[in-house]
Amino acid sequence: MFRKIRQLNLVVIFMLLVQLVVYPVNTLGNEKTSIKVEQAVQVVKDNFSIPANYTRMSTGYNEYNNRATYSINWNSTDQPGGSFNAMVDATTGDILNVNQWEQALKPSFKLPVLSAGDAEKVATDLVSKLTSKYQTQMKLVRDNQQVFALNNSQPFAYNFQWIRVVDGIPFPGNGVSVSVRGDNGHVRDYNFNWAQDLTFPAASKVISLETARQAFTDTPMLELQYFIPPIMNPQTSEPRRVLLVYQLSNKYYGGAIDALSGQPVTLDTQAVGYKPMSAVSSVSVATSATEPAGAASPVKESSISQDTLKNSQKISQSEAVEIVKKAIIIPKDFVIQFSSLNPDWQNPSEQVWELNWNTGSFNMGENRYIGARVNANTGDLIGFNMSYGTKLDDKSKTINREEAQIIAEDFLKRIQPERFKLVKMESENFYGGKMPPNMQMFSYVRVVNGIPVSRNGFNITVDTAANQVMNYDMTWSNLEFPSSADVLPINQATDRFLKMRPLEMNYTLISKQEGQQEVRLVYQPKTNYGMNNPAMLDAKTGDLTDWYGKSQSQWFKSQNFTDISGNYAEKEISLMGLMGAFGEYGDTFHPDEKITAGSLLRAMLAAEGNNRDRVLNDEDVLKIAKERGWIPGDLKLGSELSRDDLSKMMIRLINMEPAAKVRGIYFVPFTDFDQIQTESMGYIALAWGLGILKLDGTTLNPNQTVTRAEAAYALVHAYAVEQPQNNYMMR
Repeated sequence: MFRKIRQLNLVVIFMLLVQLVVYPVNTLGNEKTSIKVEQAVQVVKDNFSIPANYTRMSTGYNEYNNRATYSINWNSTDQPGGSFNAMVDATTGDILNVNQWEQALKPSFKLPVLSAGDAEKVATDLVSKLTSKYQTQMKLVRDNQQVFALNNSQPFAYNFQWIRVVDGIPFPGNGVSVSVRGDNGHVRDYNFNWAQDLTFPAASKVISLETARQAFTDTPMLELQYFIPPIMNPQTSEPRRVLLVYQLSNKYYGGAIDALSGQPVTLDTQAVGYKPMSAVSSVSVATSATEPAGAASPVKESSISQDTLKNSQKISQSEAVEIVKKAIIIPKDFVIQFSSLNPDWQNPSEQVWELNWNTGSFNMGENRYIGARVNANTGDLIGFNMSYGTKLDDKSKTINREEAQIIAEDFLKRIQPERFKLVKMESENFYGGKMPPNMQMFSYVRVVNGIPVSRNGFNITVDTAANQVMNYDMTWSNLEFPSSADVLPINQATDRFLKMRPLEMNYTLISKQEGQQEVRLVYQPKTNYGMNNPAMLDAKTGDLTDWYGKSQSQWFKSQNFTDISGNYAEKEISLMGLMGAFGEYGDTFHPDEKITAGSLLRAMLAAEGNNRDRVLNDEDVLKIAKERGWIPGDLKLGSELSRDDLSKMMIRLINMEPAAKVRGIYFVPFTDFDQIQTESMGYIALAWGLGILKLDGTTLNPNQTVTRAEAAYALVHAYAVEQPQNNYMMR
């Protein structure tokens, strides 16, 4: 998914905590449980190996959506740290979730010893063992777009997914996923989701596919939106873009057409929930009071230039505190405990004050706090969240949703009067659980040129017993919005979309506000069950677009090379194919062809996995490679590489060049060692000694041109070397 920022908005965390009940270990279990916590612990031990040094164990009991579970955690008390976490159904005894984490003392990549087929067998055996009574009701689906990275932060792992099938119809919301480490075959993650006591509509009287397609087109399911690709790394110098896209409308449930009624599946307007607009809020300078309707010309939010913003005076911490206090009431017993000023991830030219108040003490295990964020350039309150609210009892009185909406909008009009004129309310339920009875959530989307701006606007939560706003979040990007005059007509866009993602029938589970769940039989756009499942179409070109704003032709995708069987580097080449590297020839690799500098450098960048949000042209590749110190300044991308060149590039990649430059200490047992240049001896000796170079016999031939197979072998084995921490800033 997206970046080194909040993966869940604090609103969501707060709402989950409201519903989560955790009990001390000596009171675990109640009338909903059929097994004891000791039995749950034994079930996990019987099926998984808990590392011997994970000696600290803790257990908990949870209830969520009428389901009782035990959480069991083992942790290491010594270095290196690590944890093994499991969740077991307290009624059925099924293992629902397992995840393992190990702290590495030294960053290093371990070369996989398992092939994808070997790992699949490990995963299949585990699924057969743990879910034998469900196995005949599942099918394995493969993510052909799954792309790995040869980085040294996490073990290389293969991922597998089984989905539930009911009467031959897929039910993607239920099933099993397994992640298997390639270096040792251990299961890193396991997730089992299987809803019980569901009623599945019979498929005996379904509408035809043609009728469903017509309903999809007539609705229409696609909506013209402005889309702002997220920044994956603030170090990139590329300017942010605003794209015009056709995207599945939030008014409907993922483009679903009810297969029985032929009607679009709409979301329950009374079950309105939280939809994260972005993982971090970003705001800029104040906008004008109105924005023109229609699509006449590009719109820029502010007349103040970015240079002015960069040079503007930042507000102080005390000024930021006062801004928060003007918007919300800080209880007298709250003390500010933390503050920091950091760049806004999505707007690196701006900075944000992070402020936190709490009571400084715990009351029955509950720490009451308020967190707030203020834009240090503009003084805008970006967001705040409170960890406490009104505790309901039989005497509590709550207001209805309409009354809560008045409170929400009065708040927005007070703190963002001009921007509130530029939004419209959305009414969809993205919260998928039972809503607390005293909470109502509202989402407002920004509109420019009459077109909604995806992930721009306000999210706000109202406590209907306390009659106050409990959580607020704003995302407002300072960018230029292009004209929509030359976009494809909606009917053409829909036709292109359905050709690339045709409708298929499946069961889907819809959660309602009261915690009820309903299964619907629907036609929905086809999914590939992977991470790369775009729901957008470039409104001007008609190309499918991913969440980075790249067209389908630019996506990283894994390659299954068909011309490498029997090659000495078959395993390494296959691994590079999983990285999305060396894809110049599609599903063929050309192992004996001479490698070029450009091909190898692109493979090196693909393997590290840090530039997948960017379309790298030749200039980008050279610039990054020089910044990394991988190549000399005069190297051309079309140049063929010798073994001498390859050795130097691999040693630079693993940050061992200082050692390679030391002269007079290296020896190599090659009969043609006298052909090795003095300044190259250290590089070649290290590359050979560390197993990076693949050589047969006693002859090196340092000036011999390297093949693509030899380059792939060297790159994979270079990553397998234990190396010092990278000393450059990742791009």
